[in-house]
Amino acid sequence: MVDTAQHERSTLRHAPSFLRYERYEGGSLETERRVLDKLAHELVDVQGADRPGGSPAHLLRTFQARPALGVDNARLRFHDDLPEVLRVGYAQPGAEYSAAVRLSDASRAERPHAAPGLRRMAVRVRAGAEGTHDLLATGFPVSHAADAREYVAFAKAMAGAGSAAEQAFGLLVKLPLAVGWSTAARMRRNVHTAARHAVGSLARETFWSCGAILWGDAGPVRYQLRPAPGGTPAPPPDRGDPDYLHRELTQRLFTGDISFELCVQRYLDERRTPVEDGSVEWRESDAPVIPVALLTVPRQDLDAAAARSAARRVERLAFDPWHTTEEFRPLGNLNRARKAAYEASGVHRLRLRLTPAGLLAPAGPPTPVTPRQVAVLQAPVRAAFGLVGRYVPWHRLPLPAGLRGLVAPGPSLPRVGDLLKPPMGALGQVLGRGPFSASSASAPAASASSAYRRSG
Repeated sequence: MVDTAQHERSTLRHAPSFLRYERYEGGSLETERRVLDKLAHELVDVQGADRPGGSPAHLLRTFQARPALGVDNARLRFHDDLPEVLRVGYAQPGAEYSAAVRLSDASRAERPHAAPGLRRMAVRVRAGAEGTHDLLATGFPVSHAADAREYVAFAKAMAGAGSAAEQAFGLLVKLPLAVGWSTAARMRRNVHTAARHAVGSLARETFWSCGAILWGDAGPVRYQLRPAPGGTPAPPPDRGDPDYLHRELTQRLFTGDISFELCVQRYLDERRTPVEDGSVEWRESDAPVIPVALLTVPRQDLDAAAARSAARRVERLAFDPWHTTEEFRPLGNLNRARKAAYEASGVHRLRLRLTPAGLLAPAGPPTPVTPRQVAVLQAPVRAAFGLVGRYVPWHRLPLPAGLRGLVAPGPSLPRVGDLLKPPMGALGQVLGRGPFSASSASAPAASASSAYRRSG
């Protein structure tokens, strides 16, 4: 028994640091990943069915709404008195980096800027040799869902709920049946509180990460971006202007800078500062807020041609919390689910781009196809590509043939990572310019997990 305990302590010391704080559904990262992959594909299906007219074109921007601000000339500067324990990677005293900033509506639906509701901030910090780091935060301190199962259950309950009666049925009947009465009540409470929040100026809003990230040896933290001291108070929202928040920021930046303090709260224990439950707030009375850096959007004319061009570049960025280094990897079930969802949504968008639009949006209801008919249709296609594949790898085929091989019924889509490798010929060159070309923490995480399993 003593030897076993010593072995467990030794294994924990040599394990990747994030494994000390995370708890996986099913007992292992691999088991949970299979569950999350299934939930992610369910979420993509729900979001696809929830689009106006069922048009797949809307899925091309599944996780981003139209922005109120998009700039790529912001600066992030860490404080000179940054605490020693928080000096990790690119977070060093006095270090300053360029950054892209995006402020947008958190809802996927188009609505006036002045409408109450949740807003989102995304920041991409370009730290040179220390890599790039995406920070994503919303205007409410907690998630409505504790984990991925609750998140998907909520999406299913509200899918297609356009009218007030349909929304009430989803919230009061379908959601409790899926997650239980007490959980449904907590989710409704969080959603209603966030949805009622009126925003006068995004420059005066606080944005929270909701989930935790690793901060090197300092352990888990949650971060927030809050308005820096000073600044002009927010005016009352102009409900008659559908682009009010953008116009307000345009006027504000025309006369001066906009600044946010990047702050962190450090992990204490699973009761007061849970890593796996995104619905629990880390109270400042338990985990004090520590300012670590200042994010500044400089004074500029957002109506100028250069600023409009920059906004279009930022709009094309695919912000992802996993776009970071291993020292700052996201933690918790919701963040791991978010990774699976981004990958599932990305593969779905890839298929949409590679398939003719007419095949994706039939004019009328689809004709039912029996499994036998599918098998008959797939057989010759499988045989043809199988025969060609014996002599010529799919990625060495001419571009049109390679695309047909990807979208043909039957053959499974190769891994996204394989598509981006330079040797992948014409198709790899095309996809290498797509939204998946950004680096991420997934590869180091996989290798760390494998090393941990071997050490065990």
